[in-house]
Amino acid sequence: MKRPRILIGLTVWFASLIIAFIYGRSIAPSSVEAETPAQTAAAIQRTVTGEQSIGGSTPSELGAEATLITEAGEVLTAYFEGNEMTLADVLAGIDSLSPSETRDFLNEAFALPTSDPSRARLITALLSQLASTNPQEAYGLTASIGSLRDSERAKVAILEVWAKDDPVAAMAWAELALADEPNHLYSSQMRALYRGYATLNPQAAFLAAQTLPASSRDEQRIRNQMMAEVIETQARDGQIEQAKLAIELISDPETKENMTRELVSEWAKFDPTSAATYIESLGDSASTRLKTSLVGEWAESDPAAAAAWLSGLDVEDPAVSRAASEVIREWTRYDLTASAEWLNGLPASPELDRAVASYTFRAAQEDPASAMTWAESVSSDWVRDRLMKSVAATWKSEDPAAFEQYVESSELTDEQKEALRTAEGRGGFGGGRGRGNR
Repeated sequence: MKRPRILIGLTVWFASLIIAFIYGRSIAPSSVEAETPAQTAAAIQRTVTGEQSIGGSTPSELGAEATLITEAGEVLTAYFEGNEMTLADVLAGIDSLSPSETRDFLNEAFALPTSDPSRARLITALLSQLASTNPQEAYGLTASIGSLRDSERAKVAILEVWAKDDPVAAMAWAELALADEPNHLYSSQMRALYRGYATLNPQAAFLAAQTLPASSRDEQRIRNQMMAEVIETQARDGQIEQAKLAIELISDPETKENMTRELVSEWAKFDPTSAATYIESLGDSASTRLKTSLVGEWAESDPAAAAAWLSGLDVEDPAVSRAASEVIREWTRYDLTASAEWLNGLPASPELDRAVASYTFRAAQEDPASAMTWAESVSSDWVRDRLMKSVAATWKSEDPAAFEQYVESSELTDEQKEALRTAEGRGGFGGGRGRGNR
């Protein structure tokens, strides 16, 4: 069944009026009229060909830009002729090409064999440059790429450029052009549009996302994705306070919670300490999911610091046991000893089983005896059985004598002992340095 979008056209139209008003007021009056990308490109092209300029710019004023275009064209020509030019050199100059040059080099790029590893990146970069003057033409050319994956990546890049330049036109086009796209493709391309829009005017982009229809679960999902894209873009651009203000004005509690998590997750990638301070400022309204999102991102860059913050929470806080697995999964990649000591200090609970399982998987290759001890501590019968068999499979292949000694001296039933002896491996385990004890 196609996604119901009967109201989107009117929504986009109405939102565009508001956006145009907001955006218009944000621009200070100026006596100089800004050039459109097409006008700028035309002026540069006239300079290259020696024609008289229009609009007050003389050839000498545009001479430096014309030289850049010529140099970029020479680099690309040399690259296609097989001279020693790196792809990085080529990509660095593409944004200086004129539309006509871009089209010429696109023909060259499409002619490259699909086995050329630089082909897809080169085509995407050239199409992105063409999108700054003719986005629909650029989008149409993606059909010639061949690879569906590379074609989709190029479309995303083109739409992001288009939305940065003319979001209202881009949104209006998308309403019709993307209507029959499969859900996941529609979502990725719409996110690109909102990402580009948010770069230009995040407040207007967020408003446009909020006014999307939400009468069905599918529409609600799309709307939330677009809102999240704007929040993430603001966070990446350092506009944390603006993002917080936008979230604060959301009336629906569930949507507000989701957007807060998006902000915290993106924020924690570069400033987890400040993100943690923000969560603390929320007091009791800070949910377990919000804290887990913070810890999950923080643990990827500094698991010890994430663990320390988590340990500072009330021991009864469910976030402690739920987020512990996030910390252990990352920390055991670097330090088995420290991660085990921290895990051993947490109160045992069924919720902690996931963290214990993560540690067990990591420790099995380096210290199977310790890993087996951890596996035995898991409260869930099914998980404990699975973990013990996994450790047994690794242990008996690396040190069969020690493994057999463990089995004989254990208090397991004969049936359990036999199950461990016949256990087969289910894939490798991660590892780190040091030893863990429980």
